[in-house]
Parts: sequence; structure tokens; C-alpha cells
Amino acid sequence: MGNVPVLNIADPALIKTLLVKDFHLFPNRTKLRPSSNAITTQNLNQLSGDDWKRVRSIVSPTFSSGKMRKMYPRFRECLTDFMRHLDGIARTGQTIDLWKAFDDFAIDVIATTVFATKIDTYKSRDNRFVVNARQKFSFNLIQAMAGIMLPKFLSQWLKVTDPKSNEFFIDTVRHIIGQRKEMGTGQKYNDFVQLLMDAKLRDIKDRKMMQDDVDDHVDEGDEESEIRRKVLDINYARKQLTENEVIAQAFVFLLAGYFTTFSALAYFTYELALNPLIQQKLYDEINGAIDSDGEIPYDVLTRLPYLEAVFAESLRLHSGALPLARLATTDYKLGDTGITIKAGQQIEIPIYAMHLSEHYFPDPYKFDPGRFMPENKHKIKPYTYLPFGAGPRNCIGMRFALIEIKICMAHLIRRYRFYRCPQTDVPIEYKRFIHVMLPKRLVVGFEKRIQ
Repeated sequence: MGNVPVLNIADPALIKTLLVKDFHLFPNRTKLRPSSNAITTQNLNQLSGDDWKRVRSIVSPTFSSGKMRKMYPRFRECLTDFMRHLDGIARTGQTIDLWKAFDDFAIDVIATTVFATKIDTYKSRDNRFVVNARQKFSFNLIQAMAGIMLPKFLSQWLKVTDPKSNEFFIDTVRHIIGQRKEMGTGQKYNDFVQLLMDAKLRDIKDRKMMQDDVDDHVDEGDEESEIRRKVLDINYARKQLTENEVIAQAFVFLLAGYFTTFSALAYFTYELALNPLIQQKLYDEINGAIDSDGEIPYDVLTRLPYLEAVFAESLRLHSGALPLARLATTDYKLGDTGITIKAGQQIEIPIYAMHLSEHYFPDPYKFDPGRFMPENKHKIKPYTYLPFGAGPRNCIGMRFALIEIKICMAHLIRRYRFYRCPQTDVPIEYKRFIHVMLPKRLVVGFEKRIQ
């Protein structure tokens, strides 16, 4: 980037321009530091231009509401194992560190739903999948600084990064694909790898139906919807993903879906422990949604207003510190600001700062789910709440994360009561790190409810 400075943007109107109207000028910043592995760089986070459009158009239908409905039982299967583990802790009367507990759950979900691998994450700490997954997120301040400041050859020599964990997951997905090709089409699997193998570029009619399938969590207007349709309204000769492209998407899903999901679950539960009245109101809503079998149907779960509001407020209050970033590929005049963004300049949107700004959210440090209830959501200024980004390049796995978190929290709150205890840190104490905010611990008390 030379001497071109990073430009920090916090104006909602300009954010809309950058992320929605002219997003194609600003591919993800990971393009600045491509991986040494040619396979992993074929993922959606690192592709740009026509390569990105083609892969995004093929992959998007794998996250439709219909596909997520088919995967619902896999989420429930993982949750049953998790609650069995929690029951054992509850019987002892111990407190629980939410950060560690949901780490285990998230690994199990990723292994089951993405990599078609069943692991006993609560007992087998030395399982190769668990060890390699945690290796990808072994945050270390010195290593992170070395990885940023040192030349690549030197950081590799000093083992700042470990390519073995990458190779493990690449080999795992390749093995799964090979097995399923040998078995043919006789047996079907409802997991992410199979969805990617089956995915193909749809015809225009099917694509329009898919593009209209937007989750309620996204506040997308007619203008944004039309831009998204135009961006993905393309035809290419290659209508399916190559084997390496399947591997790359599965790999990035581990990176994007593991840490963000378990941290969101941990913060969600922490806030409920600190706010018993909110927890009780959520418990009442969930109890009213349970069917005769003690389950919550998919269509009911996705439309529980208070569950949605509590989760949205948790995401607002506990946003990742990492800003949303884009990289200009050409010189670009930014509206009527008089600013010209230079090619190669990085644009950063400080989501954490915006979510905690009094200008956009009155009394921003108060945990108030009422902000996101249907009768109040219209008061939130567009492009000031961006937990999943915005525009055609928003988080493709958003619906997956929402379903995983909602089904988990709905059943946990119905089964357990979480509460503040002497070991609960208020406010949260954070570790020193560069890219993300990591709590030292998130300890709360919990007990089984009397059913």
C-alpha cells in the first residue's frame, strides 16, 4: 500500500455507498496477504471480481432456508450431546466458563455439519480434529505481531504460523469427497461438504427465488435487493465448483464459523446471567413455542421476536473489535466529500465503535433488547448495525450462524437458569491482543430448571 493511509469511515450514507452500491471496487482486505496455499485462497473471503461472483452465485443456495431446514436435525444432535455434558456439570454445582464450554460445542457443530466428522469433543481433547481446530485460533500476542511485521520466509522459519493444521483440514475434505464419489449418488448426506458438491449455478428463475430468500435479521430495502440481484445475475460456462473450490469454502467456513459462533453464544449467555428479568421473559417466550414433543419447529424458531431481539442486542454490545475492511482496486471519488480513494487504499468501517456510539444507540452500554423489537427496529438508522456486514458481499453463512445460535439458546434457556456468581467478572476483563477482544474468562453460575 506504500504511503497511502488507511481511511476510516463511520458515516452510514458512505457505508452504504461502499458496501452496497459500489462494493465491487472494494474486495476483502485479505487480498493484501494471500495465503501461501493456492487451495485455501480460492475461498469467498479472498476472491474478487468475476471469480468471486461465480463462486458466490453457486454457493449462496447452500444457505437457503430450505437447506438449513434439512440440516436442523444435525444441529439438534450436537445440542443433545452438549446438554448431556452440561447436565454432568450442573449435578456437581460447579460454575461454568462460558468461553470454554461453547468452544467445545462450536467445534462439534463444525465437525458434524461441515466436515461430516463425529467427535466426542467433551472427552477426547487429543482428537486430531479438535487439536487442529484450536491450533487455528491459538491467539498469541507475540506470534501475531511477528506474523504481521516479519517477512513471510522468516515467520515460517520461526514457526509463527503452522501450515500443518491447514493441511489436515484440506486432506480431510479431500478424503470425504473421494469417498462420496466412490459411493455414487445412492446415499445422500445433509452436511455442508455434500451441499457444496451438489451446488451448481442455477437458471435465472431459480436464482431470483434464492436471492429473494433473505433472513429477517438483514434490514435490506428494495434498492439493496435489486443491486444484489444484478450482481449475481450472471452465467458462466463452469456451473459447479471444482474439488479445490469445495475444499476452500469448507476451510474458510471453519475459520469464519467456529470462533465467531462460540463467542456470540458465550456473550449471549453472559448477558442473560446478568439480566434475570430479560432471561425470564425469553424463557416464557420459548416455553410458549414448544410443541407436544418438547421441540421447537424450524419455522417457529426463526420467528420468535424476543429471541431475535436479545441476540441482536448481544451482537451489538459485543461486536468483534476487528473493523470491516475493503481494498480499493481503482481510484474512486467518494460521493460529495471531496475525498478520492486511491487504488490500493484500505477502507475500514469501525463496527465496534458504531455499535457503541451514543449518536446511533442511546445509552449504548445498556443491554436493552427492546431496541430490536418489531415496534422499535425502524428507529435504528440503516448501516449503523452491521454484525454480518451489508450488501452483496455480506456474511454468506449468516443464516447458518443464526440457526445454530437460536436453537442452542432456546433449548439451553428452557433447561437451565444462568445467574451471576462471585466469580462473574463485571465488567468483563479482556486479554491484550491486536485483532480481536478476548475475555480472560466468562464465568457464571447455572442450575437445571425444575420441569
